[in-house]
Amino acid sequence: MRLLKCLLTLVVVGPASLGAATHQETPVPGPFVPGDLSLATALELATNHNPALAAAGYQVEAADARMAQAGRWANPELEFDVENFGGRDDLRGFESTESTLLISQSLQIGGKIKRGRKVAESDVAIAGRDRESVVLDVRALTTAAFYSVLTAQERLALSRELLDLAQTFADTVDARVEAGKVSPVEATRAKMEVAAVRVHLIRATRALEVARVRLSSMWGASNADFRHAAGKLPRPVDRPAWSELRGLVESTPDMRALGHQLERSERVVALEKSFRIPDLTVAAGPRRFSETGDSAWVAGISLPLPVFDSNRGARRAAEFELESTRRNIEAARVGIETGLVSVVQRLDAAVEIASSMKTEVVPAATSALEAVEIGYTEGKFGFLDVIDAQRTLFDARSLLLDSAAEYALAKVDLERLIGLELDAAEGIPSSTMVGESK
Repeated sequence: MRLLKCLLTLVVVGPASLGAATHQETPVPGPFVPGDLSLATALELATNHNPALAAAGYQVEAADARMAQAGRWANPELEFDVENFGGRDDLRGFESTESTLLISQSLQIGGKIKRGRKVAESDVAIAGRDRESVVLDVRALTTAAFYSVLTAQERLALSRELLDLAQTFADTVDARVEAGKVSPVEATRAKMEVAAVRVHLIRATRALEVARVRLSSMWGASNADFRHAAGKLPRPVDRPAWSELRGLVESTPDMRALGHQLERSERVVALEKSFRIPDLTVAAGPRRFSETGDSAWVAGISLPLPVFDSNRGARRAAEFELESTRRNIEAARVGIETGLVSVVQRLDAAVEIASSMKTEVVPAATSALEAVEIGYTEGKFGFLDVIDAQRTLFDARSLLLDSAAEYALAKVDLERLIGLELDAAEGIPSSTMVGESK
């Protein structure tokens, strides 16, 4: 009974309720997007204003600064000593003091500076790869969000079309009721069907708004100020051959990033091994003898004796981390291949479903509805036959839209995984890296 009251309320209120104001938090301002929004514009906005991408850029700058610091020598030390004062007899006062001014310099031997700089260079390369990964992520998420907006717009248009269809049929039922050909109960049921379709329209409207805000968040805004997403979902076509996709595993962005991690781990091992050789400290300076007024030079060398600490623990830790990186590479390779299998299955399923729905199911459902509607006016079919035909057509077109959206999102996932933009018509061409300048 409560559901019936809600549906009848929607009948009375009508579509005007869709524009009712709702309470919202104060939106975060972002770049103004006048008019329609294309995918290229969305990607440009995300590239220029995405906070995560900006943070990754600062990480690259920080790694560059650390690399510059890694090549520096240790600062020299200045030491001043005064000896033989404040004693007894001849050593009383400062008349017999010996004052020495020393400058000492620690010398890192064993290639520590060079190897430390190599580690820092690897850190710069890793930071660069991390930024490239963020670029790929941002582009993939933005593209997926854009396709979601397109899908939500299509779903809203489909709901409006279904509402028009249901309303037209309700008008037909009213006319037949007035003519005394059907019971007034059918008019009430037709109006309830219109109300049910309006529920779908409300949900589609809210889903579109959520999708618009999610897309706007990719450039740091919490409100969608663009008017309309202009574009079409990618046309489902046959995917590239599996052998071609699998051959790209080693060159994927994630595998290349792990390659830099492996190189860094190897360089850390070499650096830790170099610490077995202790650093040498040399010192030199003048010494003055207050008693005679003479001066002389003092020089010295100091070298730590590796009796208690030979850096063995740090060396072994670096070696274990190197082995861990190698195992991570093996695990990542398996994970990427598994991800390829999954996304390929999604692509194949989307293509097959889209082809079947577009060429067979949707045309058949459309023809069936037209025939049933004509038959209803002639008294050959009942009310439920028309409603069932309408819902069948709506479900078929919804499934067609779902398959197109699934293909688009699977394509985005595949391009993110292999780091390539695919020319769907020709398989895998000589593409450029996603996110890199062409």
